[in-house]
This record gives sequence, C-alpha cells and structure tokens, in this order.
Amino acid sequence: LAQAYAQLGLDSKVSDAEVKKAYRKLVSQYHPDKLISRGLPEEMMELAKTRVREINTAYDQIKQARGFK
Repeated sequence: LAQAYAQLGLDSKVSDAEVKKAYRKLVSQYHPDKLISRGLPEEMMELAKTRVREINTAYDQIKQARGFK
C-alpha cells in the first residue's frame, strides 16, 4: 500500500479528496490521448500507457483499502 501512495506521490495521511485530486491530475498528465495531441513520438505513448496503468492500479488499491469509490 505504501508503494501505491508513492505512485501517486502522496503520503498515507492525506484525505480521500486529496487522493482523488492527485489521481485525476496524474491521469490527465500522462493520458496517451493528451500526449498524442502534443505530437509526442509513439515510444512515448507506450511509456504513457504503462504509467497510466500503474496510476490506475495504485488508485484502485488505495480505494479498496480506504473503502471509498
């Protein structure tokens, strides 16, 4: 669980709202569709997809541990 918080750049003491805010910010920052519009190369898209999967997994783990949707 500590690694999940680290993936989102958070401390375990933050509120649920802060977890959601950090998640949304990171997904927006790394979302492949947004990066394509910036004209980044295909190799970067694969890295972005991997990063978004990591972010989603971490967020799901935190949600489950905290019991929120």
